Amino acid sequence: MVIETSIGNYLQNLRKERKMSLRDVADHIGIDVSMLSKIEHGERQIQSYMLRGFCDLFKLEYKKVQIEYLNYKIENEYKDEPFLKDAVTELAKRLK
Repeated sequence: MVIETSIGNYLQNLRKERKMSLRDVADHIGIDVSMLSKIEHGERQIQSYMLRGFCDLFKLEYKKVQIEYLNYKIENEYKDEPFLKDAVTELAKRLK
């Protein structure tokens, strides 16, 4: 799974494909409707604790979504840093 658009757009597309309301999804995740709407429209960032609920609801593999979420956050936050690749490589070594 590669999230080619923002995570919010991706989740909105999943919700709409399944013909679910904002209320249905928000209730399942345990957040309010306005927060979900803001996430879908890119006005708020999804928090990692919300991922499990989305995965359960949409029958997604949590590991793949978690990896994509972390990649998205790192890339968007640090993409212009000149030593990002070196830092990620170093971190991978430390975590082994």
